[in-house]
Formats: sequence, structure tokens, C-alpha cells
Amino acid sequence: MLYRLFPLFLICAISLFGASIDKKIKSSKQRLASTKSSYANMDRKLAKIAKQIEQNQKKLKQLDLIILTSEKEIAVNSILLAEGQKRLEEIERISKNLDKTREEQERRLVALLANRYILEELKKEEGVQSPDDVIESEVLSSLIKNDNERLKSMQSSYLKTLAESESLTKEAKRIKRMIERLRKRKKTAAKEKERRKKLMAKLKKEKKEYQSRLEKLQKEESDLRNTLAKLKILKRREAEKAERKRRKTENAAIAKGDKLKVRTIGSSYQKHAIGRYRGKKTISPVGKAKVVKKFGSYIDPVYKIKIFNESVTLQPYRKNAKVKNVLNGRVVFAKKTPMLGKVVIIEHKNNLHTIYAKMDKIAPTIREGKKIKKGYVIGRVEKELMFEVTQKNRHINPLQLIRLR
Repeated sequence: MLYRLFPLFLICAISLFGASIDKKIKSSKQRLASTKSSYANMDRKLAKIAKQIEQNQKKLKQLDLIILTSEKEIAVNSILLAEGQKRLEEIERISKNLDKTREEQERRLVALLANRYILEELKKEEGVQSPDDVIESEVLSSLIKNDNERLKSMQSSYLKTLAESESLTKEAKRIKRMIERLRKRKKTAAKEKERRKKLMAKLKKEKKEYQSRLEKLQKEESDLRNTLAKLKILKRREAEKAERKRRKTENAAIAKGDKLKVRTIGSSYQKHAIGRYRGKKTISPVGKAKVVKKFGSYIDPVYKIKIFNESVTLQPYRKNAKVKNVLNGRVVFAKKTPMLGKVVIIEHKNNLHTIYAKMDKIAPTIREGKKIKKGYVIGRVEKELMFEVTQKNRHINPLQLIRLR
């Protein structure tokens, strides 16, 4: 019965395992898509620094693991190291005594061999001529026999001494190799710690640069929001209240850094601040262009805070590109601002406003109150144009309004 149920059990197990793998793959894809979306919404320079920080944080975790493993191994092997060094000292002491014993045994062996040689030569020279000669011959034979027995005993002791000496030499070499290996591990751990120190310094520098860039972007957004509020394009009181709350929460989030959990910044303002454009699409303000910063919310990959981006940043394919008005309207603002460079704001029908920021030049014909047609050149931009759209106190995704070719 059991052998019949086993294939069914195996099929179920494989199915469950497959489902688990599929779930993990789906989850990984979603995380990857979310990360890519976050980077796409960010300022390019900010995204680049964020990626560097992310990569270095991964390296830091790997280094921490290596250092922790090395320190544990060193702690365990420190006893072996101490015992090995103690045994090595003992071996050196025993080896010195053995060397002295061996030298003494060699001296005695040489003397015994020389004595036996003399006795054998004397016996050869002696002839049997009288009873006294016979006695002398017997005495010589007895002495030679005794010398042979002593020689065997001394040779055995000598060989034993040599074997002990060789064994100790091998043991000493093995202990020295172990000590050298442990010392190398200590050196490796020290190097890894130095690498960690340098990486921490690099991370600190990157985070400082990142924070500075993030604060600059905050100031740019704040500058534009205040300008829109002054022009009553956004309700000033509501905008100022939301801005104070947003800046307070966002600055607190940045100050807390990595310990922070994901949260929505300025949710009381952003929750009802997004609208949708339902009209026909119009021209791009800079012609053919690449979107280098998207509209919408994203999770900051470093500080783990939810940030809302109210505009798009367009990079025209042509240098010193003309900036054109996208719909018929009236210029309500045309000035240089502290954070956003030269800015032009145009009012269109149905309380729609288009904002063109970070321009390098404003056309000399552009002035506040002037009515202009769709396609009218309002200025030029060298690298990137920050383009924003609002309607009735709400922000609209500019890509719903324009067509990029």
C-alpha cells in the first residue's frame, strides 16, 4: 500500500516545491521592478550615488561576515596556537638533549669500533706456541665477543635516538606550519578590517554627497511649490502647510538614515494632489527627448522613505535645444529663481498650467501677461528641462499631456 502512495506523495512534493520556487521568482521580479522604477524616478546623479551606496553596503555586509568568521576562528585557534608554541619550545629543549646524547653515542661507537679493530688485529698476529699463548688467545676472543655485544646495544640506542630526533623534527615542522597558517589568518583579518575601515569612510562620503544632492532637490521642489503658491496656482495656505510638514518629516527621515522604515512623505498633501489629463496629447516642449526622471512616488533606496516627484526631467537629443510652449496660453511667470534657474509658467484654459524650469535662456519676447500660441519658442536649454503640469491644485503626470517622438 505504501509503495503505491509514495509516487503520489512525490508528485505532490514536487508540485509544492515548484509552486514555492515560482512564488520566489515572482517576488524577486517584483522587487527588481520596484527598484528599477525607484531609480527611474530619481535624479540621475542621485540614482548613480544611490547604486554605489547600495553596492558598497553589500560589500560591507560581506566583509563583516568574513571578519566575524575570522575572529571566531582566531579565538578558537588561539588555544592551539599557545599550546603549539609551548610544545615547540619543549621539542627544541628535548632536541638539544638528544643532540648531546647522539654526539656522545657517536663518540663511544667510534672508540668501541677502534678498540675492536685493534683486538682483532692482535688476535691475527698471535700464534699458538705455548699454553700461555692459548690463554691470551681465549682472553682476546672473549674481549672481542663482549665488544660485539656492546656494539649491538650501542647501535640500537643510537638508532632509537635518531628516530626520536627525526620524529621531533617532523612534529616541529607541522607545528610551525600550523602557527604560520594561524598568523596568516590573523593578518588576513587585520587586512579585512582595514578594508572595512576604508569602505566605511567611502560610504560616509557617498552618503554625505547623496544627502547634499537630496537636499538640493528638496529645495528645488520647495522653490517651485512656493512660486506656484504665490501665483495661487496651488492653494497657498494648503501648499505651505503641506510643505512644512513634508520638509519636517523628510528631513527627520534623512537624519535617521538607515534605521528608518518606509513611510509616505507629506501624505496629507500628496494623497489628494494628483489629477489626470483627459485631453488630446500635444507636442513635447523640447522635441525628441529622453525621460531621465519620471513623475510619481518612489522609495528612496538609501533612506527608505517614500518621495513624490511632481515633474519629469527631459533630456533633449539636441544641444542648446529650443523650449516650446505646448498649448495656447498666457505667460504668468518668467524669471530666474535661486534654485531652479530660469523658469517660465504658462496658464492655459481649464485652469491648466505648464511649468518649464532649469532653462538656460528665456526668449527676449517672453514677458508676463503675453499671450502665446502652441509651439512658440520661450527659451533654450543646454542639458535638461524640468517640466511640470498642474490643474486645479492638482499635479498631473506631464507624459499624459505631451507626446515624445
